Formats: sequence, structure tokens, C-alpha cells
Amino acid sequence: MAGAEDWTFFLHFSGPPTGRPKVLLDGDELFPFRPGLGEYFTGGFLSAAPDGLAVRRAAVRLTAGKHRLRVTAEGGGEGLAFRLRRATPATRAADVAEAVRAARGAHSVVLFAHEDATEGRDRTTIALPGRQNALIDAVARANPRTTVVLNTSSCTAMPWLDRTGAVLQMYYPGQEGAAATTALLFGDANPGGRLTQSFPVSDERHPMAGDPRRHPGVHGREEYSEGVHVGYRWYDAEGVRPLFPFGHGLSYTTFGYTGLRLRGRGSGLEAVFTVRNTGRRAGAEVAQVYLGPSPDLRFDQAERVLAGYRRVHLRPGEARKVTVRVDARTLSAWDTGRRGWVLGTGWRTVEVGSSSRDRRLRGRIEVHHGA
Repeated sequence: MAGAEDWTFFLHFSGPPTGRPKVLLDGDELFPFRPGLGEYFTGGFLSAAPDGLAVRRAAVRLTAGKHRLRVTAEGGGEGLAFRLRRATPATRAADVAEAVRAARGAHSVVLFAHEDATEGRDRTTIALPGRQNALIDAVARANPRTTVVLNTSSCTAMPWLDRTGAVLQMYYPGQEGAAATTALLFGDANPGGRLTQSFPVSDERHPMAGDPRRHPGVHGREEYSEGVHVGYRWYDAEGVRPLFPFGHGLSYTTFGYTGLRLRGRGSGLEAVFTVRNTGRRAGAEVAQVYLGPSPDLRFDQAERVLAGYRRVHLRPGEARKVTVRVDARTLSAWDTGRRGWVLGTGWRTVEVGSSSRDRRLRGRIEVHHGA
């Protein structure tokens, strides 16, 4: 070892967490017991090894020279099985080199990446943890027919995106995740999901960036100061291009939109349009209706808001008329002075499309108080 290096130790063990081996590195416990949920989020994405042993992980920075590692294990009446592994810069480089060799010899590559998270712990970055970005980049350079499957909690930066063939966002798919992923990769099922959040390009281009009062907070206090401009509304208000917009999603077919008609219904409205499957595979489209601000409301409004959507399953070449109803509450905004909802009257812009940034149809309608 030359200089300091980042090492990761992995402990695999049988039995309950309280009965696992005690591992000391230079006198410090590598895997201390963590009460509550913390105990179950210290193994990385894989909390169990293929043979069923529990997994715990610890990352340390080691200086050059000798270090003392001591393991104490008590088997008890049922015995105890355990393994202690390590990952170092040298082993990681060897792993990447092996992956690159395999990618060069393959027709196509499916590469899985992960990020482990829980509701009780804030993320400090949208980058994939560890050196996964470097691995994906190296493999994709060796074989551009690389599909990346992401098992992540939410949005993720993808600096390697332009070099990959496809990205399949599976989030945390549960115990049937392997079957679902396989069905999508082999085309037995057609992807029909849509993003429920905007994916930023990087840590420097999202609503929390550049304002420590929003994150990580100042003096133990965090401020939610976006107002009505949360999520995709912030990207519109600030003119920031996301990596993938809210509502985005591709499939093995394509869809076209035609014939937008708007009509009033009391204090609400209806958007009627036609969606056609223009490809050669059956699939589902999520048609989204976005609403522009009211000229009669004198307080802050978003540039556009999702007012409704419909999911339609279409055979190749099939067309269907879609009606999305927008009620008065959706057309209203909260007035803090009146402490109530106020209808946004006047001429409103209505846009229809496949995401917040892929709007295919546009029209205007006058909103007024119904009878």
C-alpha cells in the first residue's frame, strides 16, 4: 500500500445480529451493533449473501503500514458461520478489468447498479454510491450495447448516460423484482411506468443545490422555501433542464396525440383528445394534462401544474379518445390571506403530452365561476 487507501470490509454471518463476530481493527470495532433501523441498513443493498448469511459493511481509510485485525466469535449451541472479506483499490481495479474483458467479448451487457436508502436517513448526493459510475463508464466504453438496470430509492445522476444503450429504472421492485426485470429486458412485457419525480443532471442542478438552508440545514434548521415551486415546477421556474423530466418514460412502441378540444363543465373543464399507438407493439401511454396560471390571481403561481392524467392501453395502430376532467379545486390556488381556495378564473392554457417537458397539444379556455 502506498499512502492512504479506502478499504471496505464485509462481514457475512449466521444467527442474530447480536450474536455476530466481533471484529476489531487497530482496537476499533468495525461492526458495532446499531439499535433500531440503523442495524438493517449497514450491509449495503444486499442485506443477505446468496447462501443466506447476513451482511454488514464498513468503509475505512487505512494509512500505509501494518494494521492489527482481531476477530472474536462465539458459536454457542448452534454454532456460527462467518466470512470476512475486503475490497481495496487493487481488488476494485481487478474487478473492473474483469468486467471490461467480459463486456468486450459479449454481444450485449446488462449491468445492475444500486443505492440503498431509508426514510430515516437523508441522502447526501444523487450520485451512485461507491465506484459504480466508474464501473458503468468503463463497461459502456467497452461495449455500447450496455443496458443499466437501476435499483435505487429515487433520482440518480447518470454521467455515463450517452455511452449506454438503455437505462431501466426499477427502483426497489420487491421479491418479484427479478421476474419483472427479466420480462422487461426480454420484451415479454412492455415498460409502461412514468417518472413521478424529475431526475437532475447533477448535485449542482436541483432545488436543494446551493442553498444550505434547504439542505443540509443551518444550525439544525432546514427551510422548505420553494413555495409552490416544488419538483418539476422549480425546474420550469428556474429554466433548469433536468436529466429526465417529471412524467417521462419510454416503451417499445410510440404514441401520437391529436385533436385537442377543451370545454367547460361548471367551474371545471374537460380536455378531450385522441391518443394513437403509432408503433408495432402493444403498450400503455400515460397521457398528462398540464394547466397554466390564472391571470386573475395576484399571488405566486407555477408556470404549469399537472391537472390530470389517463393511462391507456393500446394495440398497434389503435386510437382512443381520451377525456381528462379537471375540477374546480385543481383550477384553484390557496389564498393565505383568505385562508381558503380561490378559483383561478380567466383564460387558462392547457397542454397535453407525455411528460412535463414533452407537451404535444396546446389550447386555451376561459375559466369562470359556474352557476
